Amino acid sequence: MCRNILIAGCIALLTLFLYPVRAQAPTDPGQPGSYAVAHVTITTTNPNTGSELVTDIYYPSSNGGVDPSGAPYATLVFAHGFMASRGGYPGHGEHLASWGYIVAIPDFPDEDTEVRASDIQHLFSYLEAEDANGGSLFFQKIDTDRFGLTGHSLGGLGTLMVAARDDRINMAGVPLDPAGGMLSDWDHEAEAPNITAPLVVIGAPAQLCNNSAEYNDWYLHIGATHKAKFVIANGTHCDFMNTDDEMQLIGCSFMCGEFSEERLEIAVRYMTAWFNYYLRLDTNYYTYLYGDEADEDIQAGRITRDVQTAPRDVAATGRAGAVELTWSLYDHPIIAGYNIYRSQQSGNYPSTPYAQVGRESSYEDRDVVPGQRYYYVLRSRDAAGNEHQPSGEVSAVPEVEYLLYLPVILATSTTD
Repeated sequence: MCRNILIAGCIALLTLFLYPVRAQAPTDPGQPGSYAVAHVTITTTNPNTGSELVTDIYYPSSNGGVDPSGAPYATLVFAHGFMASRGGYPGHGEHLASWGYIVAIPDFPDEDTEVRASDIQHLFSYLEAEDANGGSLFFQKIDTDRFGLTGHSLGGLGTLMVAARDDRINMAGVPLDPAGGMLSDWDHEAEAPNITAPLVVIGAPAQLCNNSAEYNDWYLHIGATHKAKFVIANGTHCDFMNTDDEMQLIGCSFMCGEFSEERLEIAVRYMTAWFNYYLRLDTNYYTYLYGDEADEDIQAGRITRDVQTAPRDVAATGRAGAVELTWSLYDHPIIAGYNIYRSQQSGNYPSTPYAQVGRESSYEDRDVVPGQRYYYVLRSRDAAGNEHQPSGEVSAVPEVEYLLYLPVILATSTTD
């Protein structure tokens, strides 16, 4: 019997050696998370606009209260669309809360975009106050350093406006098929460059209800170093609603195209992955944005993707006996450092980095030969080593280090 056990053990070890176990992909963010969910309805008044905001707040739940196991929680505001209400989006609150977020979904009494933007900002102030209120359900349960913002249609425009104006939105934003049309005179060329939080637009193709995908123009001006745009193939403006209220879905579909549960799941997947990666800093969700899982959706024709994550302002300068590289450090905690690639031939780089640095904005390469041109590209990386897009190529020629030749010059001068 012992001999049989020994043989079985050897076979098991041999099997592991020949067929190593593949690392499991993280849980699909399009599916519910692991937390139980509850919600409360509160009313708060914005003193700046007079808006009375009836708001559903969804949260990870345990024993009738906020589950303490993951507290404090990253916290989101979800802004509803034009002529809609919070009743069109409870599924988003429930889904995100199941993933460990506190989510406030208000009813906006005014369609004016400036009023709405102020009301969104007021809700963040309300949530800050609740976190500090010893008598609140949310006392010390809200991570006020990790605020995120999302919303659909006119709420997506509100997401962009507030992300451009409020420094508290510095971690992540997700506008869903944002549109304003004649309701908005937002000066996006002036304000969108002020958006610094990583931001992803998840949209439908151009159609009447998203004002011919006007988000494409807004996206060009967004200032965040990390930004992306995912467009759902054959999507409609209604695919971003998340409700069991059939009348709301029928009403939207009559005006803006038929709703699809399958396309909604795609939108939810990328929204949740973005928050997981940039707000919770969970590097496992890189694959659902930039890796194999996203590539599979692209290859299957379910989405198209535009990504801009390359380091900015990269420059190379030749110095005496060195090349100095400089760049703009992206001040977001997902950036753990930078990988530097070097070549002596333009465009031909090895697969492994020449050097690695931490959260720095310069590097001095001294392993150089004066007079020889060196080429470089730079990539940021997260804490798991996942790389983002490469910068544009830069190059420089190190100069002769004068001090190396000073003894020869002095000796020549003395002889003369």
